[in-house]
Amino acid sequence: MMISRRSFMKGVGALAGISPAVPDLFAVAAPGESQGQSSSAHESSLSIPRIVVRNFSGKFHPAYLCNGLIGIRPGPNPLVPAKTMVNGFVYTDIPYKVVSLSPAPYPLTTGFRVNNVSLLNHPELVKVEQQTLDMASGELLTEMTFTPSGGATLHLSVVQFACRAVPSLLCQMVTFSVSSDARVEVLPGIDAADFAGSIYSTRAPERTEIDLAVGYLSQGGLSRLGVAVVVPAGGNFNHLGRQVTGRASFAAGFSLEAKGGQTYRFPTIAAMVSDFYQPEPEQEAIRQAQWGAMLGFDQLRRQNREHWSELWQSRVKVFGDLDSQRVLDSAFFYLHSSLHPSNKNGMAPFGLSQFDYYYGHSFWDTETWSLLPVAVASPAAAKSLLEFRLRGLKNARRLAALYGYRGAQFPWEASPIDGADVTPTFAGTGWEEQHVTPDVALGFWEFQNLTGDEEFLHSGTWPVLRAVAEWIESRGVHTSRGFEIRNIMGPDEGVSNVNNNSYMNVICRMVLEAAVLCASMVGATPPALWAETARSIVIPIDKSRNVILPYDNPRQGRNYSLGNMAMLTVHDPPLDRALLKNTYQYEATLRAQRPQGIGFAQDAVAATAAFFGDRKSAATIFRESWRDVWVEPYGMIKEAPSEDYACFLTNFGSLLQTAMFGFTGIRATAPGWIKYPVSLPEGWDRIEIDRLWLGGTPHRLIARHGQKAELTEA
Repeated sequence: MMISRRSFMKGVGALAGISPAVPDLFAVAAPGESQGQSSSAHESSLSIPRIVVRNFSGKFHPAYLCNGLIGIRPGPNPLVPAKTMVNGFVYTDIPYKVVSLSPAPYPLTTGFRVNNVSLLNHPELVKVEQQTLDMASGELLTEMTFTPSGGATLHLSVVQFACRAVPSLLCQMVTFSVSSDARVEVLPGIDAADFAGSIYSTRAPERTEIDLAVGYLSQGGLSRLGVAVVVPAGGNFNHLGRQVTGRASFAAGFSLEAKGGQTYRFPTIAAMVSDFYQPEPEQEAIRQAQWGAMLGFDQLRRQNREHWSELWQSRVKVFGDLDSQRVLDSAFFYLHSSLHPSNKNGMAPFGLSQFDYYYGHSFWDTETWSLLPVAVASPAAAKSLLEFRLRGLKNARRLAALYGYRGAQFPWEASPIDGADVTPTFAGTGWEEQHVTPDVALGFWEFQNLTGDEEFLHSGTWPVLRAVAEWIESRGVHTSRGFEIRNIMGPDEGVSNVNNNSYMNVICRMVLEAAVLCASMVGATPPALWAETARSIVIPIDKSRNVILPYDNPRQGRNYSLGNMAMLTVHDPPLDRALLKNTYQYEATLRAQRPQGIGFAQDAVAATAAFFGDRKSAATIFRESWRDVWVEPYGMIKEAPSEDYACFLTNFGSLLQTAMFGFTGIRATAPGWIKYPVSLPEGWDRIEIDRLWLGGTPHRLIARHGQKAELTEA
């Protein structure tokens, strides 16, 4: 069984849950600091993670810094070129010919020369002492030394962050000293060694004061990127001018006669702007960089910390399970790192941590697995994700028309530029996995109920619900059984072309019922057929067992699709509880005979187990959802155990959604939001969240097992 992951990757079996053994020490080491380090469990549970790494041997998964518009992956030495991505900067992927997030130049490359010996040219002379990722502030601190033979030793401390206060900016401060007097040259640069595109601008307009300003054209000419660098280094440094350091790489030069033992600061502020945000990105990047320079590194750092401090007020605090606390902290950090109210390009499954997998496209991952926890922690960021879908509504209407349907059909993979269908043509999900359309609509309805945003009700929620209700009505057929939806692929991508997939049909019922309610909220009269269709939609049931089937006449044995109803638990499907419980218990017997499933679906099963009082299974399944895909040293998660790439946001979103909604009994569409008693995994005592945004008002949550959650205005 393959749960909603079209696979062009190696090791498809891993997506069905085949995973290697993990040593027992993982339980202590993985969610804490870095490998080989630990701290008091009680103390760790009270503080936001600050991960210190001193061992850089073997395969190293670099840190991920992001503000929702720019993402970078600085390695142990953050001054050398690193993977960089910018929202809206895209190219046409060569083998699959689809719009893809493009690699971008790294604007924080910084060369040092001590008595004419180059740090960048002699990595063997560089020793990285330690690197610290402070999740509380989104800062990466690297301490290292550069020791040219027979010369002065250079001690460096590098602070980097992707600025949330001004999300077009990356900020870096290098603090350094030399052991004895020496001539030091510093060369901040834009490195494009791995960039396959071209340059269209290398000079700033006349009378413009800027250290570096370059305009890049993506491979194939699909989009443009402006990069500008300002170095407000101060009077100690002599400016040496601009240098060309490679085919598409540039550096500015500064020199200093450094005194032994004296400390110097060298700031760099880099702006990156794609033409999605501004038609002349090379000029806007200059303006943004100069704005950053005017504010100054210290003010930007302070503001960035304030933004993170605000976000962390919605931290999920788990009492009784330190491992889960650490995992949820990582989930919170990486999910919110990848989002921002200014983001207008959706949310890819890996955010801006890479461009190789899923190309920066938006899937059902957003609305089904990640939107709920974002909506209550940062409503503005959640709204930006839905506004992305709104901008794609015209293309969704056109797509529905091509299939011969009314309303709007959202694509399985949506382009970050305009929301159009960009599913690779080798993937049958592009034309079969149409449940993404009601997934998107339900996301709008849940956001509406969580926020009470009256303006968005009229401008966003109602237009989408109306369009999708029209699509559902035209997508199915009325028969003697009721309303049937035929020829569909459900979340199990291993089974195509089935009739009446239960996940699809239940969520369509939920969307039709939501559309009827939404119509009354905006003063519209819904077609009577919407309510009639919702009542008559076919839900396949095995009456002998009283369980919901995955679809009509399902395959048996190991090919029997699991989890269709579990995926809807946190979304509160309008079905008989006894029927849902029987379905869970029946599938639990089948699940016990199979390998572990993909992480985000496992989280949904954990929520379902807890909901039906199976606390032990809830604890086990929740842990299994991340245990074998955890990646050291910075607490990321892979999509599958056999893969070597990390920061899979979908699993992070699902972990948070399960803890914040599934276990607490909160449901987005329930009056007052609290619908069920708290049901926590075994070993968990309670969950506390200092601030949840509900109905436009901050609330504090205390969720103790077996009781109704306490929500009080904060």
